Amino acid sequence: MTEKKKVDRVYVDKKDLADFNRLKERDSPFANCQSKEVWLAAMVVGFNEGGRIPLKNKEGYVREEYFTDEERTLIKSIAVATEENLNVLLDEQKIYSIAEEYATGGIAILKAKVFSGDYGSYIKKLENELLRKYKENVESQEKPQTLEEIIDLSITDLINMGESNSVEFKSSLIWDYKKQQPSKLMGMIVARTISSFMNSEGGILLIGVDNNKKILGLDKDLAQTKGNKDDFELHFTNTVNNYLGKINRPLINLKFGEIEGKEIAMVVIKKSPRPVYLKYEGKTEFFIRSGNSSQPLDISEATDYIKDHWPDLR
Repeated sequence: MTEKKKVDRVYVDKKDLADFNRLKERDSPFANCQSKEVWLAAMVVGFNEGGRIPLKNKEGYVREEYFTDEERTLIKSIAVATEENLNVLLDEQKIYSIAEEYATGGIAILKAKVFSGDYGSYIKKLENELLRKYKENVESQEKPQTLEEIIDLSITDLINMGESNSVEFKSSLIWDYKKQQPSKLMGMIVARTISSFMNSEGGILLIGVDNNKKILGLDKDLAQTKGNKDDFELHFTNTVNNYLGKINRPLINLKFGEIEGKEIAMVVIKKSPRPVYLKYEGKTEFFIRSGNSSQPLDISEATDYIKDHWPDLR
């Protein structure tokens, strides 16, 4: 599977460079401002005025890493409002392409407003309105939450979507990154997550990705299994069998994918037709999915949950 290239900078049309530079001169409100601020302002104006123009001759203008989280949210709000669908958030290249086209359509308008004295609080009001619309869109449209809705998403899309009640990331199955050594605890943590999905509505676990969406890959784990993915899968099967029981392994599908040149394990977990218990160090525990984490239930909570979740169970 070919993964989408990460955006590393935003572009302007070469014909507009003079206008962008003019807006940073001493007699402009943008004097001493960073290039990204001029570009963001042009983007907002272009969106508000309905000016979206494809770039013909691209020139790199601002590195993506220079944007703050709030500025990225503003850029995303433009894409969501344009597409009227949150699925655009899964395509980073499209998000920035839309923003670049609005910046291209807005730069001449912005220059005219700035030097006509009609600038005032125009930009700030637009930014606040866009952020409000973005939050409304996020609240009104849910991310895919069921296994059926996310099963066909690529690994990249799952990572971009982030952890949820149906998706979780784990750094490893065997290797403890904190202690820099193999640890059985890692396998127990993976089994615990799997049990919580099985006791809920199913889900997908990605191994080789940390909870900050950083791609770690499976190199450390595979080094413990002689670099062999078959041995990795055997270790995975033994982990499930030991902590959850052999009866539950058929409900779990393990497959491999590659992103940024690194191997990732994708574990697809079906909802179980019966309660699944985690057995570890002489203890038996029951976990469910709550938000983006696995939560334990005490005996009384588990009893009530099981009655509600499996009403036909005898």
